[in-house]
Amino acid sequence: MQHNINSNMKITILGGGSFGTALACQIAENENNQVTLLVRNEEISEEINREHINSKYFPNKRLPHNLKASTDLSILGNAELIFLAVPTKSIPQIIDTLKKYLKPESLVVNVAKGLFDEGKTIVEYLREVLEFENIITLKGASFSVEMINSAPTLVTLGFENKAQLIKVETAFSKTNIYLDFTTDIRGVELLSALKNIYAILLGHIDAKYNAANTRFLFLTKAFSEIKIILKAMGGKPETMDLSCGIGDISLTALNDLSRNRTLGLLIGKGFYNPSFQDNSVVLEGIKTLKLIDKAISEDLRRKLPLLQEMISLLVKEGEYTLNLDFDELFKKNYTTVLTYGTFDLLHYGHLEILRRAKQLGDRLIVGLSTDKFNEGKDKVCIIKYEKRKQLLEALPYVDLVIPENTWDQKAEDVQTHHVDVFVMGSDWEGKFDHLKEYCEVRYFPRTRGISTSALKKVLDKDQLF
Repeated sequence: MQHNINSNMKITILGGGSFGTALACQIAENENNQVTLLVRNEEISEEINREHINSKYFPNKRLPHNLKASTDLSILGNAELIFLAVPTKSIPQIIDTLKKYLKPESLVVNVAKGLFDEGKTIVEYLREVLEFENIITLKGASFSVEMINSAPTLVTLGFENKAQLIKVETAFSKTNIYLDFTTDIRGVELLSALKNIYAILLGHIDAKYNAANTRFLFLTKAFSEIKIILKAMGGKPETMDLSCGIGDISLTALNDLSRNRTLGLLIGKGFYNPSFQDNSVVLEGIKTLKLIDKAISEDLRRKLPLLQEMISLLVKEGEYTLNLDFDELFKKNYTTVLTYGTFDLLHYGHLEILRRAKQLGDRLIVGLSTDKFNEGKDKVCIIKYEKRKQLLEALPYVDLVIPENTWDQKAEDVQTHHVDVFVMGSDWEGKFDHLKEYCEVRYFPRTRGISTSALKKVLDKDQLF
């Protein structure tokens, strides 16, 4: 299939730092690309255009002759593809410029890393303040010093539609940059911030223990925790399998070119002190940790002991090293959660209680009322038991569905399935307290604004199945 993509694409990289320069060099390897590196300093611009070097970042590297540099912001108005490669803290300062020159058909690709207040990603922030939707993200395992030397590099493109994917693929053709991709833009953006926290931790582990077994013990645990946080903050767990996930986390945590790992090494060797609080890596780490801590529930925190250690170190005052109790960190209490319901006309309220129940443990069992049991309660279900069972089994939260045949079976089910936590909606408050003899009993508030009874009133059941 032929795609109508301009063979002489006008591309601007906004930001002439190490990564922006390295990215521009690789894209300029494709001679069909007209690449301009937009920099702030006129001397740097002249040096790149005249001598083909950026002496501030790569004094010994000759840049491609077809790579141009400029300080003229108006070139953004001619760009079909714009890579945003400025420090995250500088992004608010360029909003007015972007608003002035962005044209509707321009595609903006964010390569900056970090989070804004309330856990908002850079792409989400840009779309909001620019009132411009054609913004996507590019992240992955990529050190600029290796990229500029043409080391084959895999990065992840988070995109929305195929036209965006094709445009970026075209720009990267005939270069040493390769793409994997996902439509989980939020997940790609989140991982670029989360991986830095755990890179500090892994640096500390290597400095303190210098043992491969211990390093990968913690790396394995780090992957597990990051996936939990990613899902809790709105990303997709499978995004971890891409370059922006496993690739970038491993690169940042295990390679000494990483600033975050280097900070961890210093902590592990006992050099961390209050003066580090002004370090940009520490400041970004503190900001990210606070955002994560605010975004996740208390139940999830119990599953994130490494994160809690990093919060104690960087956020709370008076801690200058990690105090790791291996027995506590890796104590695994396998927890089984049990809930019951009819789950007729499966809706958002059902999903919420199942999601929250799953967060309490490792295995979620759902006792589903049978058609015969419902008849005994003078309750008519629109959806038959087998179909309701299939719907529940298709949900990622649910591990096992068992039939609920009587009111009195719950104590036996709790004991048979070794249940640790029993969960019901708050409308059953106190009704199952007798089960506290066998397990913890929790009552969740119902989701407001939706109920099966209300749905049945507005739907014609004869038209459903």
